[in-house]
Amino acid sequence: MAVINMNREELEQIKNGDKPVLVDFWAPWCGYCRRIGPAFEKVAEEYGDRLAAAKIDIDEEPRLAEAEQVEVIPTLILYRNGKRAGSIVNPGSKAEIEQFIQEAMGW
Repeated sequence: MAVINMNREELEQIKNGDKPVLVDFWAPWCGYCRRIGPAFEKVAEEYGDRLAAAKIDIDEEPRLAEAEQVEVIPTLILYRNGKRAGSIVNPGSKAEIEQFIQEAMGW
């Protein structure tokens, strides 16, 4: 499944859906966000049958980032059954993102 760019309302709808949702809180000016982006997109493709993947630009949704306590970007948050299942800040690689997902989901 492709990565979806979304806003607060869309996030509320999708995180209460059937699949867990992995959300990348990022900003276009963040060099590290751009560097880890391809790894995030690859994870989204490979895990697309088991989870949805979304990106939220904190410049466009600052109140959402604040509500989710995102202080450093990139921050990935995994939602399961409408609730936050875990988060990871500044993942260093695709493998680190996958390990986070597997631990948070118990896979």
